[in-house]
Amino acid sequence: MVPPTEAFTLPLYFDLGAVFVFALSGVVVAIRKGYDIVGMFFLALATGAGGGLIRDGLFLQQGPPLFATQPAYLGMIVLAMLLGLMFGDHPFFNRRGVAIIDAAGIGGFAVVGIELSLAAGLGVPAALLVGIINGVGGSVIRDVLAGDPPLILRPGQFYALAVVGGSGAYMAMTQWLDLAVALAGWLTIFLTFAIRVLSIELNWSTHPVSREGWVRFLKRKKE
Repeated sequence: MVPPTEAFTLPLYFDLGAVFVFALSGVVVAIRKGYDIVGMFFLALATGAGGGLIRDGLFLQQGPPLFATQPAYLGMIVLAMLLGLMFGDHPFFNRRGVAIIDAAGIGGFAVVGIELSLAAGLGVPAALLVGIINGVGGSVIRDVLAGDPPLILRPGQFYALAVVGGSGAYMAMTQWLDLAVALAGWLTIFLTFAIRVLSIELNWSTHPVSREGWVRFLKRKKE
């Protein structure tokens, strides 16, 4: 296993790209709900930076969050706003479009969360947990602020499961197969994106938890 002090060599553009993608999803939601420019900025900021703020402030606690020390992060928020203002009325930017945009960002956030956690000395299970929360945190904050039920809490097409699958694959590639973190990161982003988009296109879905459902499942197993 790679020692934690040597683990974090992931390029900064992984985090910046994920911030941009998530901020863009916040911008699209703001346009769809008729927010003004101030509301759009704060929703984009909360969505783009939310996962990282949870990661750095709640779990790692190693000084100011990265978002507060790197001006490039704010630049990604502004760029997402400009893009949204220019093309936000395009038919792609509907609820389905937001889901696909999210799919492009969750893997990158998960990878960054895992690597920063390993660099901070956390063990593999804790790093996986932080990576998953980093991956879905921004969308949860966006949905709550926009008054929508968070995707992660609702039965439906794979979302958190896509992040879990991608995070597990990343850990396997870097810790057991000794792949370079940048290569493993790109493969994880592609895998997570593929799982999420396929679940949308093919309607792979989770179902509500119920006692009746478990009883039927156990009866089938006995038969």
